[in-house]
Amino acid sequence: MAWLLLAGVALLLGVAVAAGGLLRRSVVLDLVSFWPGWVVTAGVLLIHRRVSRTRQRFPGYGLGPALPYSLMGWLAVALSLHMVGWEMLPSSADRLDGPAVTDRIATTAIDLRLDGALVVEAGAELLYEVSSLASAGAVAPPRGEELLTGDDLDVRLREGSEAGWFGSGGWNLALNPGRDWSLAVAAAEVEADLRNLSLRSLRVEADGVIRLGAARGDVAASLTGDLVVEVPAEVSVDLSGPATVGSGWEPTDAGRRYLGDGAGRYLIEVDPGSDVVVNQV
Repeated sequence: MAWLLLAGVALLLGVAVAAGGLLRRSVVLDLVSFWPGWVVTAGVLLIHRRVSRTRQRFPGYGLGPALPYSLMGWLAVALSLHMVGWEMLPSSADRLDGPAVTDRIATTAIDLRLDGALVVEAGAELLYEVSSLASAGAVAPPRGEELLTGDDLDVRLREGSEAGWFGSGGWNLALNPGRDWSLAVAAAEVEADLRNLSLRSLRVEADGVIRLGAARGDVAASLTGDLVVEVPAEVSVDLSGPATVGSGWEPTDAGRRYLGDGAGRYLIEVDPGSDVVVNQV
């Protein structure tokens, strides 16, 4: 019975990889990388059976449930580490890490484009870190170009030439919260948590959700797509273009304005044909 369960788990795993959308193909590389665990586990149990004086078998069929359950344990460990993106696995070879944080770089401008989903968040230890999402897809691993001019760094992020074993549903972009950022992103979907980042400018072409934090001075933001934008209630916003807003806004010649009681302001321009909702939170 245990062997049948192991075979069923392996079959479901194969279907999940072959069907696409559930697991990346690189999970196969991660499972293969655990071969020492498979071999040692099987070897220990085989030797135990061979040298046993009583030659008593484990309960069940053949080597009993100990071997298949042990192999399933290794399978669970490998899958768990794959899902959390453990950097020591082969599937993490497609990660792209930026340079170390240094006083030589004051502002970083990132221009990113991909035909998939994008998750943006703060929390990188390096200047920036790009990794593939755990979901399967045809998005190739990231490739970057950097140009340093004075104390400003321009970064261009694009998909590689082919996805191969490392195709995914999109990327995760982590940014260091200790530097100023100018972001320009174009993706099919975006989920951007920018609340802990210092923005100089923002341009987004995608559908999804953007969470903004406090504004440092006047921050220009250009938006295209079906987007929900969350802005802190204390931050002022000047809005032009088609958008849905709540109460507390006043009309202006260019659109509408919300006056918060804090410092800083977002200058949001919505592209015609977009569907943008701005919420104060």
